[in-house]
Amino acid sequence: MFRHPARTLSVAALVAALLACGGPRAAPAQPIVPAQPIVPAQPVAPADPLWPLDLPTRHLTSNFMEHRLGRFHAGIDLKTGGRCGLPVRAAEDGWISRLRVAPFGYGWVVYLRGDSGRNYVYAHLERLADPWRELVRADLRRRGAGEADLTLPAGRHRVRRGEVLALSGQSGTLGPHLHFEVRDADNLPLDPLAWGFAPPDTIAPTILAVRCLPAAPGVRVAGADGARLYETGAPLHGTLPPLTVDGPVAFTARVNETADAAGHLLEPWRLTVTLDDSLVYEARNDVFDLTAQGFMRLEWLQLPSGRERWLMRREGNRQAGRRGGEWSRDPAVLTPGGHSVRLRAEDRAGNAAEVVWRLTVTGPGASGAPSGEWRASPVASAGAEPGTRLTPFCASGPAGEVAVAPGPYAAVPGRLSPAEARSALRAQGLVHLGWTLDVHSPDWCRREPVTLPLATAPADTLPAGVGLYIQRGDATWGRIGSPRRGGALWTVEIAGPGRYGLFEDRTPPYLGPGPAEGIVGPGPAAVDPAVTPPRWEILVLPLDDRGSGIDPGSITVALDGAALTPEPDPLRDRLLVELPDDLAAGAHRLEVAARDRAGLAVERVYRLDLRP
Repeated sequence: MFRHPARTLSVAALVAALLACGGPRAAPAQPIVPAQPIVPAQPVAPADPLWPLDLPTRHLTSNFMEHRLGRFHAGIDLKTGGRCGLPVRAAEDGWISRLRVAPFGYGWVVYLRGDSGRNYVYAHLERLADPWRELVRADLRRRGAGEADLTLPAGRHRVRRGEVLALSGQSGTLGPHLHFEVRDADNLPLDPLAWGFAPPDTIAPTILAVRCLPAAPGVRVAGADGARLYETGAPLHGTLPPLTVDGPVAFTARVNETADAAGHLLEPWRLTVTLDDSLVYEARNDVFDLTAQGFMRLEWLQLPSGRERWLMRREGNRQAGRRGGEWSRDPAVLTPGGHSVRLRAEDRAGNAAEVVWRLTVTGPGASGAPSGEWRASPVASAGAEPGTRLTPFCASGPAGEVAVAPGPYAAVPGRLSPAEARSALRAQGLVHLGWTLDVHSPDWCRREPVTLPLATAPADTLPAGVGLYIQRGDATWGRIGSPRRGGALWTVEIAGPGRYGLFEDRTPPYLGPGPAEGIVGPGPAAVDPAVTPPRWEILVLPLDDRGSGIDPGSITVALDGAALTPEPDPLRDRLLVELPDDLAAGAHRLEVAARDRAGLAVERVYRLDLRP
């Protein structure tokens, strides 16, 4: 029988829907004009914007346009020294334009419209300054909801440069930090490092590996079939060994960027590839459109060992800051003979790394020179059936939209071993229903999820607790949806490579004990006059579900029969309850109820003793 293990702070993995890619057909790749040094415009604010945190040092844990699951990172993450509760300040004079509260994503968020026309986003906050917190609380009470998204009238709620907007925290995320964005007047995210928010950086990017993949049937790389990889276990620099190919190929690279001694992995600001004397590819991370995030799937090769950057602009990629085309797949560009290929990676501070290699293109079928230094390196996903050929390139439809027909993915009926089924039951309370699917693909560019019929025919109706799950990196399973009935068939939707299974969740959520002996003490001391601390200690109640996951919208809290606004914190398996400041000391009754995504419920009553 399933039993909840000891209450530890487990991380509930999020399965984001993988956006698809589309767009008009790109013109055949041609060399760009001879490469010239590109000096980016360095915009300067009317007055120097203010760094949002009062800290003696300025360090980043993430930067602009880093790869996230299905999306780009829209700002920078600022270190807070592992602490919550630091004052967060307005970057410039302006007005509060929007306030948001959610258990996932950005958590508690303040949007500031600066008088310069730029917008600033402050996310993962712990507590808002008094005026903004009251606006949110009033909206939550009025709607009886746990999430809010308020758009405020233009210019009504003015703030001054340096004014405290909130306290930093970790709402909606895994650890204390401040997520900070700069957006233009049209709400397009800009690189904050170009707009007055660049910390010191004297560390150059590092190029760790370069990979060459055959891009057409029968193409040989370094005299052999399959992809070839050059890496040494140390950063690459200078001249790499020469390489011979006999047809269209594609290159990827693994590039790291850091800005301080802690070594947090960041994204280089600019990548360029030159072929002989022509710039054939450029990727600059200056700005992007939030509605065009799906194009990022055309910029990375996903392998079991990790991600690598394509060194060409893939067909259909309309992401801003990208120039060039699929130069190494175009025989009009990569002509027979000898060529020089140069890869350069730069950060915003001007530090750079560069490698160059000699590329010889022979005629089709000619015997290319073997190279032991460029070692064999397959690109098919791990676990693919023998003989399954997974091309790493998406096909193109008649309108130039990126599609997957007939592939490049392979959906193979899988099997869950008895030990794995017992583990899912014991650790998560999930009963395996005998259906598993392994989906392999090194390159996934679907516009919509793939709908597949179930290999086995379930009953005419399914219990509410049955769901489609994907296996996570730690071998646990995360619910992503439910089977659908279409005519005589049950179908499921998959949104990318992975191992999928059908399970029934039969175990309700866990709601743990409250404070010891029900005693609730006074709240914390004030950090800043703009942010009034709660009068009473905030209740932290263990709440989690290892199977299908807690449904945040199902949580209800009542104090002495009157509804309170709960604050779910699913990433830390807990529920936060803030008691009213005017609540009298003494005995009180707190009732909490919640359901998981399978509809299973839990309730608990807490007897509280408030002591000033």
